[in-house]
Amino acid sequence: MSFQTAREQAETQVNLHVPLENIVGSMNATLRGWSNYFHYRNSNGVLEKVKTHAEERLRTHLMKRHKVKDRGIGSGRFPSQQLYTKYGLYKVPTTAGWKTAHA
Repeated sequence: MSFQTAREQAETQVNLHVPLENIVGSMNATLRGWSNYFHYRNSNGVLEKVKTHAEERLRTHLMKRHKVKDRGIGSGRFPSQQLYTKYGLYKVPTTAGWKTAHA
């Protein structure tokens, strides 16, 4: 194995020794920033994509942490609701905070 391959492999590995609270806390800070940035205007589609991506990333990390290989089993073992209640993931709002224009 070459040095380049080893370096790329090391960069893509998930650090499973970091406490889960730190990982979720870092994700929450980033999600709050993204939701505030995109919430300026009515960006429901973008916010839904950000929310889905965050759920999938945390679910993937949990699957690696618990050595679950199958994605179907992983989504059943770590459902979206559990990501918010048990693990404390920030729930990105998918609708704008206003209903009509303020003209």
